[in-house]
Amino acid sequence: RALRDSPIETLSCDSCGIDSIEIDTNCMPRNLRSLFLSSNSINADGCRGLAKLLQGGDAALTCLSLRNNQIDDEGVQVLAEALRRNTSLVTLMIARGNDGISKEGMTMLLTLINDVSSIN
Repeated sequence: RALRDSPIETLSCDSCGIDSIEIDTNCMPRNLRSLFLSSNSINADGCRGLAKLLQGGDAALTCLSLRNNQIDDEGVQVLAEALRRNTSLVTLMIARGNDGISKEGMTMLLTLINDVSSIN
């Protein structure tokens, strides 16, 4: 809620011990463009919270870094579903250190690159 009307555009929470994120869809951060969450413990549950941020009506995030977390194929699937409806994200950094992502998980992400249906 504190970020809803904040002028903060970049938030770096690398190595902060974060495992999940709770997003109130009524209080989406309007100005947040870059979110760095590398080297935390984010898993599939954390991805569900991030999905709300990516799908929100005021979604303006252009860069999301999730390197070195505990994301597996289930988390990738949650993010991929959210990204199918997202028109703002330009950069997603996810693979390095997320050893639970299989070839199938990477395929889900790569499929998004070829899906231009959400591009305005």
